[in-house]
Amino acid sequence: MLTPPGMFSVVMPLWNKRPWVAATVASAIGQTWRDFELVIVDDGSTDGSLEALAQFDDPRIRILRQANAGPGAARNAGIRAARHEWVALLDADDIWLSDHLEELDEIRTRHPDAGLIGTSIVQSYRNDGFGVPARNERRIERIDYIEQVASGRWPVTTSSAALHKSAFEALGGFGDALCGQDGEYWARIALYRPVAVSTRVTSVYVLGTGGICDVVRSPCLGRDLKHWSEVHPSLALLNERHPEEALGRHAGPIERYVDRQFRWCVRGAARLGDIRTLRALRGLYVRPPPLGDRLILALARTPAPVARAAFSIGFRLKGLVRRARLARRPRGPSLSASYVQTESLHQVFE
Repeated sequence: MLTPPGMFSVVMPLWNKRPWVAATVASAIGQTWRDFELVIVDDGSTDGSLEALAQFDDPRIRILRQANAGPGAARNAGIRAARHEWVALLDADDIWLSDHLEELDEIRTRHPDAGLIGTSIVQSYRNDGFGVPARNERRIERIDYIEQVASGRWPVTTSSAALHKSAFEALGGFGDALCGQDGEYWARIALYRPVAVSTRVTSVYVLGTGGICDVVRSPCLGRDLKHWSEVHPSLALLNERHPEEALGRHAGPIERYVDRQFRWCVRGAARLGDIRTLRALRGLYVRPPPLGDRLILALARTPAPVARAAFSIGFRLKGLVRRARLARRPRGPSLSASYVQTESLHQVFE
């Protein structure tokens, strides 16, 4: 039985994140919003991740254990065990600012019919000091999730999101894809219930920990692609539920969403030098690809060593530009000053 709506369940899948998990848990239990439980689902860790949590003596923490089954299955187990109707998600290598749950509460209060809510994020490499971003102006609003992704935005990420448990019960849980199952789930909820977000940054997406953004393992890679719907799990969903809109000629948001997933797949394959996938993608476009995609796909038709060298140089330069931009980002006070338990944060950030 679910408890009153004022409380949150926080679900955190954990698999081999010993160097970072203590800092993540510290950021969760240091929230200004105190009414929550933290359900940690150990997904068969073998690196001593659970031992890293021995320092925490907090009755709000519950630990579940399962054989390794992937992040989607771990999240599903945690959500099923959740005692409260709103479930906030947190990856074991990301960081919450101290008012994250407070901001989620404000969103759900203003949009009680939403099935999915989320705050904004900032990306930071773990060795860059993690200064708290300067407080940006807050705007809370309902969004068209499909349109936002089609425009190249990340309106919701795993560590910034919370979902209503009724949406989980109605739609089922996360899929088993190692990459892309979160984006598919957000799209699934968005086709069923409203999505509301805040522009306030309350979550730090940590780079440099071996996560998805570091390895760029697009779900289209390493597969024998035969149809456009295989490029991303969310495209299989749209092919099933909205095939006419996805293949239409009126440049609607679902069409542009499909194109955006192709763009991310093309760049992921190019970054990894996956020439086979790039050559297969050429025949899967439902509309002419944009100029940038055409250039990458044209390069992929050159001898593989030449194409890989060109992609390597191009993405290396892009990475340098990205880090330079992150380094110039305005910052507030030190993140560790936001929490009572700072030791685990210093262990990660030094």
